[in-house]
Amino acid sequence: MTLLSLAARNLLRNRRRTAIALAALVVGVGGMVVLRGLVNGQQRIILENIVLGQLGAVQVHHEGYLALVQGSPLSLDMEDSEALRQRIAGVPGVVGVSPRLAFGGMLSMPEPEGAEEREPRTTFLQVLAFDPALEPRVTPKRMEWVGEGRFLSEAGAPELMLNADLARSLGARVMGGEALPQEQWPALLAADRDGALNGESVRISGTLVSASPGDRRVGYVPLATAQRVLRMEGRVTEYAVSVEPLEDARRVRDALRASLGPGYEVHTWEDVFPFIAQLLGQQDFLFGILSTVFLLAVLLGIVNVMLMSVLERVREIGTMLAVGMRRRSIVLLFLLEGWVLGLVGGVLGALVGGAVTFWLHQQGILLPSPGANVDSIIRPFVSLSYLGRSVVMAAVGAGLAALWPAWRASRLRPVEALAST
Repeated sequence: MTLLSLAARNLLRNRRRTAIALAALVVGVGGMVVLRGLVNGQQRIILENIVLGQLGAVQVHHEGYLALVQGSPLSLDMEDSEALRQRIAGVPGVVGVSPRLAFGGMLSMPEPEGAEEREPRTTFLQVLAFDPALEPRVTPKRMEWVGEGRFLSEAGAPELMLNADLARSLGARVMGGEALPQEQWPALLAADRDGALNGESVRISGTLVSASPGDRRVGYVPLATAQRVLRMEGRVTEYAVSVEPLEDARRVRDALRASLGPGYEVHTWEDVFPFIAQLLGQQDFLFGILSTVFLLAVLLGIVNVMLMSVLERVREIGTMLAVGMRRRSIVLLFLLEGWVLGLVGGVLGALVGGAVTFWLHQQGILLPSPGANVDSIIRPFVSLSYLGRSVVMAAVGAGLAALWPAWRASRLRPVEALAST
């Protein structure tokens, strides 16, 4: 404790130099915290768009489905039974289950009245069918991307929500609740499991906007509508599962695999979109490199400060050695000076960085997304544990930066130190 108080007083002897070193630490640690907050905010946007807007945390399929998903294997379907839903929902951590049917189809628009020549108004699209009452529990952001309209019924009415860009190119408009004759409705066409083409007239009940660039040829229909078109009443191709907290997705996946047994395959969002997990990992890796370089640059300044302190206090060090202070105590004294400098600078930097991050979180940062209809708003955030780690890194790093100057101070010979000017 005596050495610690002495180290603190020594730092106050040259307040200008100490203030410069503290300012460098505050900028370094604060910059690390703000950068981590920005990375966290961007990663949260990506996860929300993927997990809460498209996939769900976990998906259950028939065995072998994911390997053939590009071919939309309707033959790898499952019975949509209440017993199976209850088995899935009974796993701890599961908070929502939504049955789905995914398939490829065509949309054929009716010929405009009074048109002299028939215009080509048929297009292919990827259709996702779900229960409008259950899907929001699994992907709550999905319905936030509805630009206009909504599903008018939860009982499986023949309705279609179409991507806004696709609807515009086809000249389709939202019909809402207006009573148009069915001959003026578009026709949704799709091949069933046997390859036979089936169709049903559907009402355009809404349009969809996109929060990320990608194919615009997508649409949503109620599950019952898709089951009629595909002749798959009571059948689904997947169950989407929501998990709280999201970090438990892998544990829930393993528990579902054990509960459902053979014949089913269970995947997390990371398994379905592995490139997203790789992207997040690469971002963390790059952040680690940048923060390390940033912190090393600051710590080099600490080395310079401590060396200057040793050079200015040669006679003082010689006096301490002459009166019997051990060399290891000299080393410890300078290490404590570096540690105190790092601790104070780390705390101040974490507070400043945390305050800036909190302000940015409240304000939000608009992030335009090329090719998307909706701009994302990044809200940076950092955890208390990261703030604590930042302080520890600054304190330990500053202590280590003082190691060489401390060793040099301890190697001075008392006679030569006292004779120096």
